[in-house]
Amino acid sequence: MKVEPQALAANIANGLETYQINGRKFGVSTAVHVLAFSAAQYAVQVGLAHHAIDGGEQTPSTMCRTAPGCVAAVNGDFFDLLPTGQPDPGDEVGAIIQNCVLLHTPEVAHQQVDLDAQTVSEGLNWSSTVNVNGVNVPITAINQELPMSYANVHLPLSGTLLFTSPYALPTPSASGWVTYEFTQVSGATSPTTINTTTSLEFSGETTTPVRVTAGTVDISTPSGSALAALLVGNTVTLTTTSTAGCDNIGGHPILLDHGVVAPIDPADIYMVRPYARTVIGWTASGETVIMTVDGKDGVSGATAHQLVALLQSISVVTALDLDGGNSTTLFVNGRTLNHPSHKSERPVSTSLLVVTNP
Repeated sequence: MKVEPQALAANIANGLETYQINGRKFGVSTAVHVLAFSAAQYAVQVGLAHHAIDGGEQTPSTMCRTAPGCVAAVNGDFFDLLPTGQPDPGDEVGAIIQNCVLLHTPEVAHQQVDLDAQTVSEGLNWSSTVNVNGVNVPITAINQELPMSYANVHLPLSGTLLFTSPYALPTPSASGWVTYEFTQVSGATSPTTINTTTSLEFSGETTTPVRVTAGTVDISTPSGSALAALLVGNTVTLTTTSTAGCDNIGGHPILLDHGVVAPIDPADIYMVRPYARTVIGWTASGETVIMTVDGKDGVSGATAHQLVALLQSISVVTALDLDGGNSTTLFVNGRTLNHPSHKSERPVSTSLLVVTNP
């Protein structure tokens, strides 16, 4: 990779290039770390934390240490916290596709990155339907806790919600709602594997909250849907499609798209003020670049415009901003390179793992 004059001395180990950038010419006074590598040697995968909801919380470094072939990791998409202050794996903001399985659909309008195609998009292209005796019932959300609230956003309980076991989320309980429980047919593909159809066997229904167990699928819908006609033992088919690739995760916002600088909303306080940042991007030659900027919320770090200037200085043409602030962590070859805002790594819901290609 061509390193611009403002870059400090680079270190190359195991095919990973790491270096710091002097950001002062861009108005950034905190440390800027860069990790760069070739797609011929390494792939980027989505990592999921094992939280208290299913076995204990994790940081980017712990996710990397337990993943085969992992040599580096950074924090992933934005997420919410439970009242206890712990990350909630069911409250990712964007979508998650891991190993071709759609694990989570976007909860609010959110940008996405296809890690395999090295492209960014304004949203996730997906659809999922259950065929019940010839009637297609559209799925409107997968593995989401609804209703859900964010700053200035409230999502009411609506639509048809599909729950699978990776997150073990409780199905919703509300007046007029029914949860239909299914078991996976032996030998069938995993439910919500994109661009496939799988069979499910109806096993019962409930109006009380239940947690989804391994090998089962629960579909919650307002009463009176086509699922009400099912008898125990009946089979349905579940079809899920997406053009988003097999490894896809959310972020906000798109910074660069094939060399074009994306507009930043002046009302987006998180992007117009300086914060610690985590960014993934690619050069025109396909080299992957991960950048972190240290900082303190609203006080120091980088604004969106400064991030773009930093990325352009190292020839990045496509980039998406990931979760930042206290989450920003860059773990490479067994050590954390940056200085997280709270002096130690923050438990997160997702990470991006850099793993060796087979």
